[in-house]
Amino acid sequence: MVKNRKAITLFITLAIIVALLSLVAVVFSYLSEARLKAQDKSALIEATVIYADAKEVLSRLLGKNPTKGRLKNIYDIPLSVAQKKGDFRMLIACSPTHAAIPITWFSQKGGAQNQDRYNLANMVFDDVVLKYDLKDPQKLKDLISQAIDSDYKIEFGVEGRLKNSKNYLSYNAFKNILNSYALQEDDSKVFKIAWENYFSFGEGYKAIDGDFLSSALVSKIFNIDEAIVKEDFKSGELKAFLRENGGDMELYNSKLFAKDPVVAMRCSINYTFGKSSYNMSFKYTNGKVDSFEFIW
Repeated sequence: MVKNRKAITLFITLAIIVALLSLVAVVFSYLSEARLKAQDKSALIEATVIYADAKEVLSRLLGKNPTKGRLKNIYDIPLSVAQKKGDFRMLIACSPTHAAIPITWFSQKGGAQNQDRYNLANMVFDDVVLKYDLKDPQKLKDLISQAIDSDYKIEFGVEGRLKNSKNYLSYNAFKNILNSYALQEDDSKVFKIAWENYFSFGEGYKAIDGDFLSSALVSKIFNIDEAIVKEDFKSGELKAFLRENGGDMELYNSKLFAKDPVVAMRCSINYTFGKSSYNMSFKYTNGKVDSFEFIW
């Protein structure tokens, strides 16, 4: 009988130890998670500090009179920043945001200059969809124009604020248009097109930054073999390239293409904080920084 009591007591003791160990494991897990959350919050605060400094950093790099050469350097070479003492590291990479045809140029409203913009967007669109043999290109074109010209259009952009503008069409909204077209026409070929090589999304603008166009878009606009463009075109030197290859200088000299360096870019920053790395992005346009996004 005594042996049975000892066995029961030992069993109860072991059960209590197991329960305590489980409780300790839960507590440690909770503390670890809390620590990570605290670090993430601190990293977010650190991101806002970096964001506040971004304008000054880019302004210094570009100088008072930005040149195409300086812009090219920023686009081609990610900037690395590190503390002399400490483990803080930061990598900044930027890309031009005005180096494509604004999707908003598909608007069919406006005067003669807007018609020129529509004609250019339409020409590139027709060439691209012909290559991919879409079933009903006009239907897709109509869906895009309707979305842009709608009197009532609401979008939530990555900026986190409500958009209600005729001169705005986000990439997410454009993807919804593609989905709608694909379902209505049973045409999945629309998803094979690299649309961002030809069109830009978000806020519209009046003139294209021609010096940093994709090879595919230079080829479409100026009717030059894409293999030649890939081989010879150097970003920042579109005018010289067109002269050497018989490009349409009259089109290039039109108001559709910016004559001065265009300071408009989206930058992403990867930085270390504690034992983890984080990412954020923002837009830098003519000295102004906005559209901050912290990427978890």
